[in-house]
Amino acid sequence: MDFTLSPELATYVNELRSWSKQVGRLHARESDTNHALPKNANKLLATCPVPLSGDVLAGNEFPNFPDGAGIRGVVWHQSIAFGDIWLFEALARGLSHHVVRAIGTPEQIARWYDPIIEYGTCTAFGMSEPGAGSDTSRIATTATRNGDRWVINGTKMFCSLGAIAEYVLVFALTNRQVGRDSIRAFVVPRDWPGITVVKAAEDKLGFRSWLTTQLTFEDCAVPEDHMLGWSAGSGVEDAPNGLDAGLAGLNNNRPNVSAMGVGIAEAALDETRGEIRSRRLGFTPQRLRFIEDELERMQKTLDRCTVVNMWAQSVRDDLNVDNRREASLAKALGPPNADRVIRRCMQLLGPDGASENLLLEKWYRDIKILDIFEGTGQVLRTVVSRQLFGSRRGA
Repeated sequence: MDFTLSPELATYVNELRSWSKQVGRLHARESDTNHALPKNANKLLATCPVPLSGDVLAGNEFPNFPDGAGIRGVVWHQSIAFGDIWLFEALARGLSHHVVRAIGTPEQIARWYDPIIEYGTCTAFGMSEPGAGSDTSRIATTATRNGDRWVINGTKMFCSLGAIAEYVLVFALTNRQVGRDSIRAFVVPRDWPGITVVKAAEDKLGFRSWLTTQLTFEDCAVPEDHMLGWSAGSGVEDAPNGLDAGLAGLNNNRPNVSAMGVGIAEAALDETRGEIRSRRLGFTPQRLRFIEDELERMQKTLDRCTVVNMWAQSVRDDLNVDNRREASLAKALGPPNADRVIRRCMQLLGPDGASENLLLEKWYRDIKILDIFEGTGQVLRTVVSRQLFGSRRGA
């Protein structure tokens, strides 16, 4: 597969990276300190010289782009992250509506997917719990049948966009004895009786501007048609397994998450190069040449990660092939390498590298979560090994 960008896409990427660097980094420290988006975030987004909407990824606004959807998605995520991660939060719309499209009935898609796309609102993903992070089989939230309703009880945490979303997609057990195989996905509007926002914005090491919410569900009763895949006259056993659908949604986005990590690391390299140039008179020629060679090697490492990300996403988006192994490999490769690149950049700049005078220490905190959410590196390496040895189990 050829991953060389077309001239049209290359031009778009250059403009997007230039803008994200100027605007994103200017407000990066503010968003990190305040644990929130810049107050004028929408006005800042409006200054972008190229379109920022999701139609860019779908190719609707750029019919002349010959590049595949997988390549477009990867370079878009990488280019936005080259500025700062708060830009993603300002553009975020969530994943849950994509799960609705994947396993919902035609009526549910028209009700909970089409309006999100039409009006650009967002959805929340309610999978992680206090006792269930990577081990999704430990989900304890329950949905109990009561007549024509499902009564949900439990707690969700680190629920992206949970405090502002149109609805939360809640993954819950319908039968404790059956366990994992009884997990189904339920659409719960954010203002529904029985749902409580415990903490709108949870405290985190990095990604501080990224809104993650803790929610509780106490006797939260939703109509039976709020179970995804449910249709009149069917039983719970006929509805698709919600956990499998949720994990598939995460899998589809893993190369893009890896691309975000690569973009952050490229930002660190960019900042480090600028600092080294401003200090070049303080280095011997030999030392300067050594540093420049090391920076170039780090860039080549990130370039290899980019190719893997493009390959993994293109397998699904352009070849329509199950990419569980490829997506897992991409995400298991990108964030750890990005982590090492940022850490080394900090070391090269000495005390300034770890100070708040530069953004490197912020990006080093940000990069940590990218190796954890949507599948930890350890879990994904297990998935890859199982795929290689013929097992279909795994996230």
